[in-house]
Amino acid sequence: MSKNILMICYYYPPLIDVGCKRSLAFSKYFKKYGWNPIVLSVKNPDKTYCLMGTDRPPEGIYTKYTYSIFNPYKLAGKLNGLFTKITSLFNVKLSRNYFYNLLCIPDIFWGWMPLATFDGLKIIRQKQVDLIYVSCPPFSSAIIGVILKMITGKALIIDFRDSYALKPHLLRHSHATPRLREDIDLWFEAKILNRADLFVVTTEEMRNLYADRYKQNSHKIYAVHNGFEAGELPSTNRLGKKYSKFTIFYSGNYYFEAPGRYTFFESLALLKKQGRVNERLFQFIYYGAQIETFDQIAKRLEIEDLLVLKPLIPHKALLKIIPQCHLHLIRIMQPMISTKLFEAIALNIPVLAIIPHGEAERLLKSFCPSSYVITDSSPQKTAEAIFDAMKKYEREEIDDNRVTEFLRDFSRESLTVKFMRLVENTILTTKSPPPGTRFFQPF
Repeated sequence: MSKNILMICYYYPPLIDVGCKRSLAFSKYFKKYGWNPIVLSVKNPDKTYCLMGTDRPPEGIYTKYTYSIFNPYKLAGKLNGLFTKITSLFNVKLSRNYFYNLLCIPDIFWGWMPLATFDGLKIIRQKQVDLIYVSCPPFSSAIIGVILKMITGKALIIDFRDSYALKPHLLRHSHATPRLREDIDLWFEAKILNRADLFVVTTEEMRNLYADRYKQNSHKIYAVHNGFEAGELPSTNRLGKKYSKFTIFYSGNYYFEAPGRYTFFESLALLKKQGRVNERLFQFIYYGAQIETFDQIAKRLEIEDLLVLKPLIPHKALLKIIPQCHLHLIRIMQPMISTKLFEAIALNIPVLAIIPHGEAERLLKSFCPSSYVITDSSPQKTAEAIFDAMKKYEREEIDDNRVTEFLRDFSRESLTVKFMRLVENTILTTKSPPPGTRFFQPF
């Protein structure tokens, strides 16, 4: 069933942030399997929070770029600086930027809402759009989608890559928010769910959290995993040999807010003290922006010689390095699941996961038989797991991951097809309203 779908995606090429990957894959495979995606993105993204690259949208996908006309984050920063100077005259120190919570509702990106709404309405009318899809964050994009639905009556799909107002326990403590702002965010989130015809999240655990909170809308909440882009993975015949040293790999955000932040490093210190690892036999390679933090921990635990710390490199280059390693370290901020986990399984490398019980644990046990899952943040258990993996590699006792089944279930192409079927079997089965029907109602 061919459909014209307007995709409102702030994060989209030429941006190269991780937030682009899901929408980019959806647009590409929508096109491949018969839908006509029309993408609305931003021309002048916030350079503080966005990474600009040189990538282009997939061939054949019409992409309209609109402008953000205001940056509330900059204004909040200037006002906070002025207010801080004034309060310092009275020896009062501010612990937070209160202007951020006042001006940046629902987020710092709302400056793109006016023109995006205007251009979105033009696209809907000119391109005979059947569906509206919105990728969040930024969550201001969801309001654009809601307004467009209220004006046109088109079916609305909201896709939350991260949670907004509904903060799981870990996020609530790592991102403290004033109570009034929490109430405002919850109000916005409830209104967004009320207006959405389909509400999509990235894990079953997140789906359960939202369904439990918004019981009246639980019937429209579904999970579509992030998965991985199979076409970006190096083919089997190009996988390099393993490093001569036993190598554990990690890249990107280490999620120091999550439990067990020091468990892995303490396990290395324990192994070194026991004489089981040294710089000739072992290395931990990290690529990312948290080098300074890693270095401080390494010095405190006297394991600097075991760590190789490097700045982040392009994602495609990382995918070529991972298969040369022996274990891929995984950490998550539950209920989200890092794309790293999906890629590690697909690249046929065992995983050392220091994570809570839950969905990620079940995925690893189903598809990654030689992996190690540490759920109690025990340095002793982590050290034993690393040493056991070293011995199994020596004896060639490492089992392959169940890559074929995993590709079938979790490649982004497979997930997009499942997503399309979900849409067709839910909101597209509803009879369309007659032309000229007015839909605008109070928000």
